[in-house]
Amino acid sequence: MIRNNTNFLTYNSEDLKSHLTILLYHGVTASTSIGIENYSGKHINVDEFYRQMSYIKENCNILSMNEIVEIKRKNEKWPANAVAVTFDDGFKNNYECAAPILNKLNIPAIFYICSGMIDSKKMFWVDKIEDCINRTKKNAIEILLDNSLKFSLKSNEEKIEALAKIKSFCKIADVKIKERVLKDLELITEVQPAASSAKNYQMMSWDDLKSLNDNQLFTIGGHTLYHDIMSAHINEENMFKDIELSIGLLEFNLNEKIIHFSYPEGQKHHYNQKVIRKLKNSKIVCSPSAIHGINDNETDLFNLFRIMPGFMGTPFPFDKI
Repeated sequence: MIRNNTNFLTYNSEDLKSHLTILLYHGVTASTSIGIENYSGKHINVDEFYRQMSYIKENCNILSMNEIVEIKRKNEKWPANAVAVTFDDGFKNNYECAAPILNKLNIPAIFYICSGMIDSKKMFWVDKIEDCINRTKKNAIEILLDNSLKFSLKSNEEKIEALAKIKSFCKIADVKIKERVLKDLELITEVQPAASSAKNYQMMSWDDLKSLNDNQLFTIGGHTLYHDIMSAHINEENMFKDIELSIGLLEFNLNEKIIHFSYPEGQKHHYNQKVIRKLKNSKIVCSPSAIHGINDNETDLFNLFRIMPGFMGTPFPFDKI
């Protein structure tokens, strides 16, 4: 393995052949972004997604997450060039753009869903920050984070820098502080975040999700209610309630037992052993992280690595280095 120019580990063919690669997507988009909306590449272009799916269809052993759990249960080795396709959050374009491609190519996938967001006009907190910064008419703002910070917003580059710093602060803040920052940002920017401002912010309906769940190729998993970072909950009881309610809402609406989950944000400091124990007690059998990497046969089902093609320049791992 080597480190490329974007500072992500990339892998040679021998690495990929002997490991399990789990691809992590958030959205697949056919829409054109305005300003800094989707600057991170969180929503991958539909044609690029089709290219990547076509490649793994022709060259890899594609596994469902249920098959991954079964292989681990039997203590077997991964098949050569093993790969799985996963989605986090529950964006509308998963249903409109991604699912038709997966269905056409007969590729299984799992959708980890923030159940409190489904059938609503709510926005994820990271998207609220992006929308406020993107659509404000202000040339500069001042906001209280750890201390009061001023940001110039005269160019897209400056907006991206401000967005990155505010998001980074919120990702390590507890839920109440994060909510305070979001309210302050709306007042300061004079922008009311709205899912209607970009197609990529819009969420699936319950009918969309039921349709996915009815397809034998697709599996539904939990991802909390509103994408709050689990280790940032003020107390353990709130974190436990989030897990129980988010899973329960999916089970009620889909009439299906939920046994899969993924951690919001999913980096090492975003979940812990208390979270894992609660998930296991809730009959969850697997919860991958979003930590960049590929998986050997020793990787635990609650600490699986994933790779996000397109996000912040992350390369599709099977492209030639």
